Amino acid sequence: MGALGASHVASARLSRPVEKLAIQSEEHRTHRLEAEASLASTSAELQRSARFSADASHQLKSPVTVLRTGIDSLLAREDLPREVYDELSTLLHQTYRLTGVIDDLLLLSRMDAGALQINFAAVNLTPLVAEWLDDLSALPDELNLRIESEVPRGFEIAGERRYISLIVQNLLENACKYNRPGGRVRVSAFVDGPWALFRVGNTGRTIELASQEHIFERFHRGAVSENVPGHGLGLNLARELTLLHRGDLQLVRSADDWTEFEARFRLAGAAQITAASDV
Repeated sequence: MGALGASHVASARLSRPVEKLAIQSEEHRTHRLEAEASLASTSAELQRSARFSADASHQLKSPVTVLRTGIDSLLAREDLPREVYDELSTLLHQTYRLTGVIDDLLLLSRMDAGALQINFAAVNLTPLVAEWLDDLSALPDELNLRIESEVPRGFEIAGERRYISLIVQNLLENACKYNRPGGRVRVSAFVDGPWALFRVGNTGRTIELASQEHIFERFHRGAVSENVPGHGLGLNLARELTLLHRGDLQLVRSADDWTEFEARFRLAGAAQITAASDV
């Protein structure tokens, strides 16, 4: 009887870790199922959001096109008062801004849905930057900005030209919009190991520390942008496209009358392009 009792006690002691392990295993299984359900719900929500953005953007394209056509027809008339023509020109400009927002939302919705793929090739950044600087110089410059460019000749990165162009455009326009009278914009590019770094800096009011962590969020417009035209998608779109190129876009500095952003890309070359495409 004593041996039987001792055996029972020993068996109970040995079974406790097994029972505990079984309980923990069941708890882990429950947590895993809850996490999977939450992930599936989040994924479905993101897909619904992407579809909504795409559908809404498509629906907006047609009425905006009709509106622009009607304004163009009115501007072609010669029997309207001068102030009417001025008002119509302002409205026409707003339709182009609205079209820009719609195009950005369509592109972002494609990225959210995972439908945008990059066809990697060698992109010469030097003429691309020069083209956008020429375009900016042709626009009215109320701030009288000085633009400096330090992009080496034949500076090639791995990516798709039209999307690289959009990144460059958004960064340059951002540097001009948030500048100050008599300020300057500096554009530079250099190599850092396997990376090509593209930087755009500008003088002007710095970004508050509390706002810096939100500047890449969609539709974010801090106090610094109260009187600056825009719709709060430029930096978000530029960063999403940079990430899609297996790179990154960061705010590297905003202090003492100077704000600077850095876009990181892979250098062009068969090895780099192949590696980036396979990731």
